[in-house]
Amino acid sequence: PVGDIMSQKLLVVHPDTSIQDCMVLMTESRVRHLPVVENDRLVGLVSIGDIVKDIITEQQVVIEQLEQYVYYS
Repeated sequence: PVGDIMSQKLLVVHPDTSIQDCMVLMTESRVRHLPVVENDRLVGLVSIGDIVKDIITEQQVVIEQLEQYVYYS
């Protein structure tokens, strides 16, 4: 049964937890998913894929801004 292999103690985050904090927690704890809890209620689930996608998107925006700066300077 799943109960025999599931995690017993869950790491959870709150909706206002930063992406960077989630990444650190996931990396250090070697987990791929974090339940998002608010007022003792599950409101979502964040995966490592969600985190990586967001970080890549942020980096692409910064790269585009830097390219524009260099181009017009």
